[in-house]
Amino acid sequence: MDTNSLCFGTCGKCMRGVYVADQACQAMGQVYHDSCFTCCACGQKLKGKQFYDFSGRVLCEEDYLYSSVKHFAEVCTSCGYLITDMVLQALGKSFHPECFRCVICNEALEGQPFSVDTQKKIYCVKDYHRFLAQTCAVCEQLILPTEGSNEIVRVMSMSRSYHVACYEGKN
Repeated sequence: MDTNSLCFGTCGKCMRGVYVADQACQAMGQVYHDSCFTCCACGQKLKGKQFYDFSGRVLCEEDYLYSSVKHFAEVCTSCGYLITDMVLQALGKSFHPECFRCVICNEALEGQPFSVDTQKKIYCVKDYHRFLAQTCAVCEQLILPTEGSNEIVRVMSMSRSYHVACYEGKN
């Protein structure tokens, strides 16, 4: 199959299909034509370069740092300091990438899967399962994801949690 005919998604700016891998880039959870992913101030292509998303406006580093926009820069939710370089957006909040960490092991979670509890505390998947997993009412073992998965499957019955196999064996 010709890789030029594969569709990589819909461009987040022009909304047309992105078909050629070397003319595409991914940013902010979307795919763009590299010709569409540009600074809104100067038009510079941003593929492979540092950029800033400020209230939906994408800016190159120069335009961000040397314009009035920097006076409205984001504050890190974790440390409270001004974010003057890359912004990590998660849970509707802004973080320095190095400040987005697991509350248990302090592992940096930039680009990693994570979970949150009911108080919006951030956990790496391993610690979330280890500290917040439910105990099976039959075998009294933690209900954890199966090997190679991050998903927990459990049965809830009469306010009690069960492994699927334990629940099926119970009946």
